[in-house]
Amino acid sequence: MYPGTLQPILPRDTIEARRWEHTRLRRRLLEGTWEMDLVERLEVHLGTVRRQAWGWPDMSSNVYRQICRELAALYVLPPDVSHPTRGQFAEGLVGPDGVIARSGLWATMSRYQALVIGCREYWQRVHVTADGRVTYRPVPPDMTVAKASEDRPDYPVRIQELRPRWHEGRNAYCWTWDVLSIEDPAYPVYEVREAKLGGELGEDMTAMYLGGTFSGDAYPYRRNDGRPILPYVLYHAERIGDRLFDAWEGREVVEGSLNLAVMFSMLFHAMKDASWPQRYAVGARPVGAGVAGDAAGSRMEVIADPATVLLMEAESEQQPVIGQWQPGADVEKMEQTIAAVANRLAQDAGVSPADIQRMGGTARSGYAIALSSEAKRDCQRKYAQSFRASDEQLVMTTAILLNRATGTTYPEGGYSVAYRSIPLSGQELEARRKHALELMEAGLMTRIDAMRLLDDSLTEQDAVAKLLEIDAMTRRLVDEDASDPMVPADTRVNPAMETDGESEDETDPETGEAAIAD
Repeated sequence: MYPGTLQPILPRDTIEARRWEHTRLRRRLLEGTWEMDLVERLEVHLGTVRRQAWGWPDMSSNVYRQICRELAALYVLPPDVSHPTRGQFAEGLVGPDGVIARSGLWATMSRYQALVIGCREYWQRVHVTADGRVTYRPVPPDMTVAKASEDRPDYPVRIQELRPRWHEGRNAYCWTWDVLSIEDPAYPVYEVREAKLGGELGEDMTAMYLGGTFSGDAYPYRRNDGRPILPYVLYHAERIGDRLFDAWEGREVVEGSLNLAVMFSMLFHAMKDASWPQRYAVGARPVGAGVAGDAAGSRMEVIADPATVLLMEAESEQQPVIGQWQPGADVEKMEQTIAAVANRLAQDAGVSPADIQRMGGTARSGYAIALSSEAKRDCQRKYAQSFRASDEQLVMTTAILLNRATGTTYPEGGYSVAYRSIPLSGQELEARRKHALELMEAGLMTRIDAMRLLDDSLTEQDAVAKLLEIDAMTRRLVDEDASDPMVPADTRVNPAMETDGESEDETDPETGEAAIAD
């Protein structure tokens, strides 16, 4: 996570420091670096001796990561980015072969969305080189301190990003702050400052790392009218409008996921050491017992396994008594309990039990969360509301930075992002088609509504345009057949079949309903 032996620092503000620490725990769970968190949790529950007796902790299940990955379905397919100019001026930026597509942004957004959902917020930093290459760098919220506008509490006007940089004079990495501020539009700030212990701003290193001064009139990130912007875009898992960071939402699922890993470690320990009848001896002791563990958790230990013969020796001249108890743990019931806890955690995270994919007629184990396609489409609709604004701002920011760096003239606003729904399976498509036809036949659904039912990604305007295109094509085919004497009458295109018995002239394309004749 950090280069070399560089240790992370915390800000002086205690509230910000707590936010950083908790968000870093979430990030370790999402990135697979949570082993020491599990070891610490095991020692809290068990103590040092019992924890060492259990052996290596079981990291095979991470419910928090599974839930976040399953909920992140918005970018399964690349979204469609458009502009009111219909690509006339923006095609080079947002087109299929545009700058953004070539940067590989959309290919990384599926995992990025999981980070946003898990950490609740995440930044994207846009970098543009002089030759027009664009890169997007995810910036975790636990490496930033930000200030919001007083009138827009979720809109940042100042950001400090903690970054490790190589210091030539010290021949080592050191912590620095990237400080960017548009609080005063007349004098925006872009500086690199040394980060002291406690997160304080230290020496100005702007010239050392950036090669000059970039505050005031030299500030590089501006619109074509001169207004400054930040090259950062903040993504929210859920917009609530009254703050920048919502770091503590869903903390219960984070803690529950760690506790569940403790349960899995106990299950593995029980399966390995306590799933067969336990032997006991009175007046005898096992042969070959030795000291195991380190100084903090030393214990007497002897190898006992169903496949070994346990040697015993009498402690006195009396006849020893040797017997056995039943297995010390019911592994099957433990596994059922763990599955129930995992399902409860999934529900706390907003996953309905009915949405968990079923295999073989029974719900999958709770610790192997997998959502059905319909549930993922619901997740797409849910998160589209909060991600669309940030995606559109990201495209706009890219256009502005490209224009300033390379002299292009891309529009600096007005972009819209439409997300593509997960395709319906054949069975789902047939069920929806049948449902739509039945409602249309009963007069309870318009052609526009039917079109949108079959394709979730269509807006009302898109559906109207598509129906008009279909009707125009049908009318053209009718005209061609009518003018061709070689086409038999019984095989000619019947416009009534295309419009459910209504002629083209009698159908209102805005509603899909038959017009009332005078």
